[in-house]
Amino acid sequence: MRPPELGDVVDRRYRLERLVAEGGAGLVFAATQLVSGRQVALKVPLPQWRRNTQVTERLLREARALTLARHRNVVELLDAGTADDRGPYLALELLEGRSLHGLLAARQRLTVLEAVAIGCQLCDALAACHERGVVHRDVKPANLFVAVDERREERLKLLDFGVAAFLGEAAAASEIRLSLPGAVLGTAEYMAPEQLLGSADLDARCDVYGAAATLYECLGGKAPFEGAFGQILLAATSRGAPPLATHCPTAPEELGAVLGRAMERDRDARFPSASALKSALCQAVGRPEPPVVRFWSSGPTPQTTPHPRAPSVTSPPSLTIPASVEDPRASAEQRRRFPRAPYVTPVTLRRAGGATVYGRSQDVSEAGLLVLTAELCQAGERVRVRFAPPGTGQFVELAADARWVRAGRDLGVAGFELIDPPESLRTVIRAYVARFRT
Repeated sequence: MRPPELGDVVDRRYRLERLVAEGGAGLVFAATQLVSGRQVALKVPLPQWRRNTQVTERLLREARALTLARHRNVVELLDAGTADDRGPYLALELLEGRSLHGLLAARQRLTVLEAVAIGCQLCDALAACHERGVVHRDVKPANLFVAVDERREERLKLLDFGVAAFLGEAAAASEIRLSLPGAVLGTAEYMAPEQLLGSADLDARCDVYGAAATLYECLGGKAPFEGAFGQILLAATSRGAPPLATHCPTAPEELGAVLGRAMERDRDARFPSASALKSALCQAVGRPEPPVVRFWSSGPTPQTTPHPRAPSVTSPPSLTIPASVEDPRASAEQRRRFPRAPYVTPVTLRRAGGATVYGRSQDVSEAGLLVLTAELCQAGERVRVRFAPPGTGQFVELAADARWVRAGRDLGVAGFELIDPPESLRTVIRAYVARFRT
């Protein structure tokens, strides 16, 4: 079976327009619903996995979980089905923005108020899931997306329910086979001790732990425990996480205590619910309500009274890389000339020696791209960049210079300046970026 190609129609309903993401077992395309013209994110398995029972069950589990866990902070399931020639698929709302994983690769850390704002929205999503008997089991930065819509409203979205578990009435009503007892599903750095040990008796408190571990990384620049699976298992089950102050001494002590409690080895000592964690996060920064911050939109952020030790956020947080790692030629005036907008799509980098590097864009401007990749180029290196510009679905390949690079924990980030992009490409990107500007 051949892999899906742009222009293919899935189940006589969805035309594939652009590849958005590629995983070990599946692909996500931006697609058009032929009858309505609506843009969706279509999730399909790779050809070699179409008849794999586990892959099919994972998609079915995700569809069931998303149907139960409808909430404004959970990615919306629009449709699901099985195509004769493509196997099962999910049609999800098409999000524009950047994953939290991408934000952290570019920024390394968030401010206190940014992290708490994200944490509160995450807790809202998890509380809705838990109320309906769904435990996510894989809360981590890569499964959180800071989305912005056409009205420039920003909202966190919880993604990827492929390893979700069902509890109570939801489990009784589900025909989907649950994971075998003793199976370890999730990402080790963000898994609660009972999850790492393969316990079959998991509940909502493993998601409370995952949320806290995610916020710990947002503030401290690294996960509470890192290393190989065995190292993380030993550390997480034998001792508590290092105090937040170890990696983020400017964070309020109260916030460090909240995250510490949420990551207790004994789940009975953690917050009993995501809602309780949300309340504690607000109290830790002296807020009666969750703080409001903006990552993409221009215009003023509502004025707020900061916690005595919490950074004030009275203007949109900058997503530019610190000047110390940028090419000195990139003046502030030059950067403002070409404003960026969030744009996620696979990118291929062809190096002068013939090596090919795969990554994905996070931002785009008419002058260049911000790219995440596991294999970094050198600052100043010229490469060939291949990507699909917004709204076209067709690939272009241009020369580009790596203006700056920075290594991260598991991904590096680089800013590429396109060399002599054609005016037609500039026009397409300029129109796209304008949607995110006032």
